[in-house]
Amino acid sequence: MKVIYHIAKAELQLLFYSPIAWLLLLCFSIQSGFLFIGLFEKIVLNMHAYGIARHASQSIFNQTDICLWPQVLNYLYFYIPLLTMGCISRDLNNGAIKLLYSSPIGNLQIILGKYFSLVCYALILMGILAIYVIIGWCSIENFEAAWVWSGLLGLFLLTCTYMAIGLFMSSLTSYQIIAAVGTFVAFMLLSAVKGWGQQYDFIREITYWLSIDGRVFTFIQGILCSEDLIYFPVIIGMFLTLTVIRLYAIRQKQHFLLTLGKSMLVIIVVGILAFVSSRPALLKYYDTTYTKENTLTNNSQSILKEVDGGMTITAYVNILDPRYLSFRYPGYIMENQRFFRQYTRFKPEMDIRTVYYYAEPDADLRQMDPTGEKAWAKAKLICEEYKTDSTILRTQEEIDQMVDLSEEGYTFIWQIVRDNGQKQWLRVYNMGFGIYPDEAEISVAFKRMVMALPKIGFVTGHGERNIKERQPQGYYYVSGDKKCQFSVWNQGFDVKEITLSQAIPEDISVLMIADPQESFTTCEEKVLSDYINEGRNLFILGEPGNRESFNPTLRKLLGVELTPLLVQKDMEFNRLSPEVLAAFPTKQGKEKMLDLRKTYSLSMPTCAGVELVEDRGFSFFSAVVSSVKSPCWTELETVDFVDDTVVFNPTVGEVCKEFTTVMGLYRQVGNREQRIIISGDADVLANNEFIVRRNISSSNESLMLGGCRWLSYGEVPIDIRRPSEIDNRVFMSVSTCAMIKYLFRIILPLFILGMYLFLWLRRRGR
Repeated sequence: MKVIYHIAKAELQLLFYSPIAWLLLLCFSIQSGFLFIGLFEKIVLNMHAYGIARHASQSIFNQTDICLWPQVLNYLYFYIPLLTMGCISRDLNNGAIKLLYSSPIGNLQIILGKYFSLVCYALILMGILAIYVIIGWCSIENFEAAWVWSGLLGLFLLTCTYMAIGLFMSSLTSYQIIAAVGTFVAFMLLSAVKGWGQQYDFIREITYWLSIDGRVFTFIQGILCSEDLIYFPVIIGMFLTLTVIRLYAIRQKQHFLLTLGKSMLVIIVVGILAFVSSRPALLKYYDTTYTKENTLTNNSQSILKEVDGGMTITAYVNILDPRYLSFRYPGYIMENQRFFRQYTRFKPEMDIRTVYYYAEPDADLRQMDPTGEKAWAKAKLICEEYKTDSTILRTQEEIDQMVDLSEEGYTFIWQIVRDNGQKQWLRVYNMGFGIYPDEAEISVAFKRMVMALPKIGFVTGHGERNIKERQPQGYYYVSGDKKCQFSVWNQGFDVKEITLSQAIPEDISVLMIADPQESFTTCEEKVLSDYINEGRNLFILGEPGNRESFNPTLRKLLGVELTPLLVQKDMEFNRLSPEVLAAFPTKQGKEKMLDLRKTYSLSMPTCAGVELVEDRGFSFFSAVVSSVKSPCWTELETVDFVDDTVVFNPTVGEVCKEFTTVMGLYRQVGNREQRIIISGDADVLANNEFIVRRNISSSNESLMLGGCRWLSYGEVPIDIRRPSEIDNRVFMSVSTCAMIKYLFRIILPLFILGMYLFLWLRRRGR
């Protein structure tokens, strides 16, 4: 160890006697300093302007690609080759390596000494970054220290890995420029290696593991995984060992094949370590984030525990699918496994597979091509374009024997199959919050396997909105579209159409009546009255145009009425038609219907107010109300809202006030609380509201999901809420921030430059 220490000390002195080390340090401090100050100053100004700086520590260090850690990661690899290019190549070029060989010093000691000097330099670079962390820690309330430090740890490990690679490349040549270029090439190959041999199962997992691409992002995202913590020391050890073998070959003048054999043996050992350390059953995780955003919520974990036994999740990829580029062979095979990593963490026996096939997605074209010859011709062209082995593709006939994809249109889909034979689908979406299923949708798929889910009964027979109707006024998107992420089916409800000609089935958890065009008969009112008297839950959506026929039933059963059409003078949004209300969830509405917290407002065209007119034993609350910033009134005169000017006229009975547009009713019936929601607008959930942009910051699906969550007593949608971030305040004045800005942009670079000049002049004087 003493010898290694002296070598490291000598190398470090030699390093700092050269201008390149100081130049790199100066550039690094300026670049990182400007990035940090730009982000930090923005947070401080937001705090003083708005009284809050949301997610302050994350916004500076690791929340998005423009934050400090991702930005440092993007340019860090530029510095290392310039630093390491002369570590050994310089000694090879000037003959100093022979002096080392003539001394009683082993190759391992030489390499470790040189490497530890580089690690010391890496610590200096990280020390500059640590200053930024300490400033944030001292000035941000509830600073996410563990998360930020984990990102810095990842950057340090990556820097050390880069240095080990650079040291090895420096041993291969006596020319420093070639060593630097070779190091860049090595970085590129280590990033690209995950795409090699992906068509072979065993090789695929090893090459994917060897790839350095994306390794640090797990640290930056706040997750410490045993696989990643093992990866960096193993790769460092591999390149240092290869460097020792290289020096031994030079020293002993070994035959090339013998050196190659030793190197291959090292790589094989690393491959074995890669395969073993990546086994799901052996992986360990630690989530450093306060909200545990990298970990399944407790509700999802509880559901997963109920799904006992093994299971297989298979992705079926059609090469003729328009989205095929997102699932290309063979790279997607490992990406598919990474997608379910949060689930295999808690259920390591879960088997993730990917199957590629070809079939014409269009039903009409399938009928025109019964033999599949045209589909095969298309598939071969795609295989030629992407250099894919066409023999891996299964035919439509082979796929049909494995699984029935006809109803899914032969597009991309996952199938979950338990060992007991239970099956469920996971789809990609055409509409919703994203393309891929989120934790909520995946957990719902598992929940369907182990427990009964609430069922929504949609009343039909009076011209109500149809759950299968794809036209603008239909309810297909929110109820029946399995390709729409926010549809109630994907969020955990079963749906069923029912009539009021007989008693409501016992398995109906929520009865939904959406805009009946005709009055209910006496018998139907009796069925509905019995349902309400039993204490069961109800979701009613009316329209002002049908209030005359619907109000008598609402008054008789619930003691509420719908007002005439509401109009609104636009004082908050631009280009808002007067009969389209921008309505806002209330505090109580957000507390009871949690999903309403996700939206600023609701777009409610041709809406009526909901008013309590008689006491039927219900308590009530306003869930959504008209805007207090824009005057809202009942319009009794205007019919043409395009050409006519809408004017409030109280002389004809028009009323201007804040109206309740969605009301909640509740009462205690037996041992449970009965819950009812009444909306003055049925168009709020119509297909059209999810297609047309009305220049309102609205997410109307939150009313459906929030309402159904409340009516199902929180059973579904799956509650995947996490604690709110608490790093929302910064205790620093603008003047202090300006001083720090001056420090990092001027004082620190001048200090580094002064240190170099001092050492240079001192050395020159000697």
